[in-house]
Amino acid sequence: LPIPNRNCYDIARPFHVMGGVSKGEMLALKKARGPLAKVALVTFWLQEFMSREYLSGSTGPVAPPIVSRLYQFTSDGMIGYNQARKVAYIPFPFP
Repeated sequence: LPIPNRNCYDIARPFHVMGGVSKGEMLALKKARGPLAKVALVTFWLQEFMSREYLSGSTGPVAPPIVSRLYQFTSDGMIGYNQARKVAYIPFPFP
């Protein structure tokens, strides 16, 4: 679904993305159900990008342990997101 007045939408959210966000990416993010699905989708895109760049050789002579550390960092980020999400959604003290 197109967003009416796209420029006002972007101006209201000043998070800059290098290279911009394509219409297909915006559509995929809109179709994702809930914040967890959106974060997981973007994490998937990031890992896919890292894989493509490494396999194409554009990262130079990077050793596989260094590349695996990048995947570990994105995984750690998802773990941190999920832990913060649990803290936000579970009422404390318990009812």
